[in-house]
Amino acid sequence: MTPPARVAHCVGFYFPDQVGGTEVYVQDLLSELAKLSVDGHVVAATNERFREYEWEGIRVARYPSNWADVREYAPSRPHAGLSKFQELVLENRPDIFHLHSWTSGAGLEHLSQIARLGIPCVVTMHVPSALCMRGTMLLHGRKACDGLIEEKRCAQCWSEQRGLPSSIAFAMSRLPRMSFAGGSTSKVLSRAVTLLSARSRALVQAHELRQMADLSEVIVAPSGWVHDGLLANGIAADKLTVSRQGVTLALVREAARTPPRPKSAELKVGFIGRLEHYKGAHILIEAMNRLPPQVPARLLIAGSGTEPHYLKQLTAAWDGDKRIEFLGPITRGEVPDFLRRLDVLAVPSNYMETGPLVVLEAQVFGIPVMGADLGGISERIRDGVDGWLLPFDDSGAWAAAIQEIALDRGKLEQRAAGVGRTRTMADVAGDMAELYRSILQRRPEVQNEALQRQ
Repeated sequence: MTPPARVAHCVGFYFPDQVGGTEVYVQDLLSELAKLSVDGHVVAATNERFREYEWEGIRVARYPSNWADVREYAPSRPHAGLSKFQELVLENRPDIFHLHSWTSGAGLEHLSQIARLGIPCVVTMHVPSALCMRGTMLLHGRKACDGLIEEKRCAQCWSEQRGLPSSIAFAMSRLPRMSFAGGSTSKVLSRAVTLLSARSRALVQAHELRQMADLSEVIVAPSGWVHDGLLANGIAADKLTVSRQGVTLALVREAARTPPRPKSAELKVGFIGRLEHYKGAHILIEAMNRLPPQVPARLLIAGSGTEPHYLKQLTAAWDGDKRIEFLGPITRGEVPDFLRRLDVLAVPSNYMETGPLVVLEAQVFGIPVMGADLGGISERIRDGVDGWLLPFDDSGAWAAAIQEIALDRGKLEQRAAGVGRTRTMADVAGDMAELYRSILQRRPEVQNEALQRQ
């Protein structure tokens, strides 16, 4: 008999802080796992003091981000030598530790510490950062990368992102490896030192990825490209599983109650997400600028950002165009009403997404999606069937697509009719519950301890 698993889910941020798709995924996953008798709680990093609370029925413990470095050395203490983070996780005696982040507050060191306790670990790769030094998975910033961490290639690509011309970045990537760890440098030399250590950084990237695989029972890939990138780096196939994202059943029910939208004079194109460069809102604004004034189209932008330079860039591109409306940030509860206003959702991300969830949310409402032809977006949109796949860096192509459907609504209706069933978080929870069971079956010592608690 395999007992229900008790799982600690670890993330770098959590509600009620400003969060992204990873935290939404974790919250929804735990809610669905509870229906399958899989007990779960959240441990999440914070820059504030330790606190515990419940968020929508989920137990949450927020630990200071330095707790992995703080240890108890008193030999009389039962947890002598363990870090504060290890002590926190042990308090709830989880059968499995599931890491969903790859940050300084919830990353490799935390995974390593819990694996040393003998607790089996699972990692879900929600972001490209474990594979890519740039964090975008765009080779030289121009095309999708295969994910292979190759020392010289990655060093050049990363140096280009840091502002070096391609020719100089290429030359620097061919210099001997240099490491300046522990050395002191002046502020004037710090940038040069950083660039000179690019090859060493690539080696560290590859080493940490191998450590992730060694410490984990399974790595969960939310998209096929993540799975392929891990394989390219020599991660064993039996360490990997693909489990794509899903939407909540509550959203499915909400969408089912939505009456058909009446046809409007204007094509309403929507964007929802962070107003930061990698999400690509500027591409949509540039596309609207390219449209002739007689094209009946309107762009609705929901979101906020924290990068002053990029926000200034968006404001300059907008230039008071009345066809573009900034709505500010919206809550999760407001997403359905926002989607009901749209004819088409636009997802022009400038990096390889593992999702994003908003594509599935639009599809639940029968809304076709225009998406960048990259990563997880290209895996979730069927070009010409239920949406459009467009170059991530070509605002002219986006303008042409918007103009085409604004002037020929039949094409929009055709794509909307092609939207099929959307995967739900109940499907994801089923995948994870089965994964946890299989891990417990392979680890009899953990299974026996779980049985004793029943």
